[in-house]
Amino acid sequence: MLNFKIKKKVFLNCLATVQGASEKKGSLSIVSNLLIENIDNNFIKISATDLEISIITYCSAEIISKGKITVNSKKIYSIIKEFPENKITASDNTSDNLYIDFIENESGMVTINYRKTIFKLTTVPAIDYPTIIDFKSEDNFDIDLKILKTLISNVIFSTALNEDTKRNLTGVYFVLVNSNEKDYLRLVATDGHRLSLTQFKIDYMGEKNDGIYNLLKTGIIIPKKILTEILKLDKEGVVNILINLNNVIFEFKKQSDETNKNTKFISRLIDGKFPDYETIIPKDGYKTSIINTKKFYNSIKMVSLLAEEKSHSIELGFTENNLLVKTVNTNIGEASDEIEIDYKGEPMNIKLNSRYIMDFIVNISEDSVSTRFNTIYTPFVIEPHVENNDDKIMYTIGVFMPMRY
Repeated sequence: MLNFKIKKKVFLNCLATVQGASEKKGSLSIVSNLLIENIDNNFIKISATDLEISIITYCSAEIISKGKITVNSKKIYSIIKEFPENKITASDNTSDNLYIDFIENESGMVTINYRKTIFKLTTVPAIDYPTIIDFKSEDNFDIDLKILKTLISNVIFSTALNEDTKRNLTGVYFVLVNSNEKDYLRLVATDGHRLSLTQFKIDYMGEKNDGIYNLLKTGIIIPKKILTEILKLDKEGVVNILINLNNVIFEFKKQSDETNKNTKFISRLIDGKFPDYETIIPKDGYKTSIINTKKFYNSIKMVSLLAEEKSHSIELGFTENNLLVKTVNTNIGEASDEIEIDYKGEPMNIKLNSRYIMDFIVNISEDSVSTRFNTIYTPFVIEPHVENNDDKIMYTIGVFMPMRY
């Protein structure tokens, strides 16, 4: 029977990490539980899965007796979160007051003690818990977590909703591209109305023309849910990415003595072929403008307050060195705003979804953006404006289909 002592902060951090993988309302009730087990005398392993994604993490604890048990994920997290912080007062003459006691009894009930507070939780036998897929491979690559989160943030909003489209559009497409003898990790997402693409130069150290390299050259679709969980991580460091034909593992290298192994985020890949996105991105012959990023975002945000709730439509009117942002809502009223831009082409009006544009611009750190467009029917393109951008380490572009008048 499992029995251990653990610091509140350590336990809470581990529980928070795995929360997103436990199913809150599923047909299989046990996946709303966490699997907690000892690894040796100094660490526990906590696992969660919803059968599509899984998270495994480790944290330091004083193991009194060995075992494994499953407890409700949401309940134990809420309980530990409500416990007061570990602070020594004048009346605390023993370090025992700084630890949570986790005790399983013979009937399968778990008792959680902290100072004078006691909770008792029912459990489900660990033998009933689903097996979590895990694998190792020497064929992998590393990427900085901060960079990975930036790449994901640049595109994830363009994924389609699960309930209204094809499943192959509900994830993010990861593909390895080679340009000028350099490898780039490219992420692409689209819902059919907009497309976001971002890429970053990586040093791929694995075997080329084999294994994961060929798989990434073809491209894989990773579910939005596991990527959303990665964005929640409040840590820095290096991520090791392992991929096979059906699964992907993001392994976060340990950063402290409070864990003895790396935290793993595991997910099934989405079956299906990703659309031929390169044919959608315009190449040449387009009218161009340069717009201050902050002014562009604020202008659209302000005017869109009166945009229709379903379409979120606004109209961008381009004239020489001027942009008119406006919307007309027959039920409420109308709004407009003008900003100075760098534009020398012929006058052009184009109708777009304001939410789509803001979703993309909000992630741009550069001071200015470049836009490209041709007619009211062809794609509208936005990308960060960077001088001397021929050998760019990171590259991002957004493509938006105009709305009908």
